[in-house]
Amino acid sequence: MRTLLRLAFDGSPFCGWQIQPNDRTVQGDLEDALGRLLNQPVSIVGAGRTDTGVHAKEMVVHFDWSPKLACGIKDLNHLIHRLNRFLDPAISVYDAVEVAADWHARFDATSRSYEYYMCDNGSPFHRKNAWMVEKMPDVELMNEAARMLLEEQDFASFCKKGSDNKTTLCFVTKAQWVKQGDLWVFHISADRFLRNMVRAIVGSLYEVGLGKWSVEEFKNRLLQKNRGAMGTSAPAQGLYLIKVTYKNL
Repeated sequence: MRTLLRLAFDGSPFCGWQIQPNDRTVQGDLEDALGRLLNQPVSIVGAGRTDTGVHAKEMVVHFDWSPKLACGIKDLNHLIHRLNRFLDPAISVYDAVEVAADWHARFDATSRSYEYYMCDNGSPFHRKNAWMVEKMPDVELMNEAARMLLEEQDFASFCKKGSDNKTTLCFVTKAQWVKQGDLWVFHISADRFLRNMVRAIVGSLYEVGLGKWSVEEFKNRLLQKNRGAMGTSAPAQGLYLIKVTYKNL
């Protein structure tokens, strides 16, 4: 039986999403909890990977299991309830759906959306979940530069060196800073993202907002297809995966 799970997690205690030999990860905790609960080995496939310290409001995964071996699990709602009791409070599963045997959490996804939070008021409530900047940049300039992302397809300039991407082509459909309460939030959506891409984009837009680069210089650097030409990546704690979209769900 193939099952889809939707979950949220605070990435602070974890060394990213993907299982690593000697580090604690979200995938590792989830597989361990499912294996103990369902009384069988479980391997999960996520819609993507998040780096150390990055959060998710919606991560989608799938896994295969045999209900016959899972003693005491009445239905999928009961599975959610029991699973959340096994998991660290930093992870919360909130949806479970049976899907077709060939449905795939990663390859069937049509788009992903992220938000990046920036704060300049020194609020202690955002210290662990936003980039606390000393000076708020010019958001109008950052949005002017961000619109260029909608015209570009090759994002090699924002690809982390050493990544195993087969292609650096991505189709960005939204890239905009908006004010939400006492936070500035960068909304970005695309069919796919490269490793470290969103944080690299935010860090580079910040250079524009501070006046260190003009919008035209940002464009010229973007066209170089060279990660070294762009800005330093923004801190991980401000980044959230917020939505994964599928056409067949």
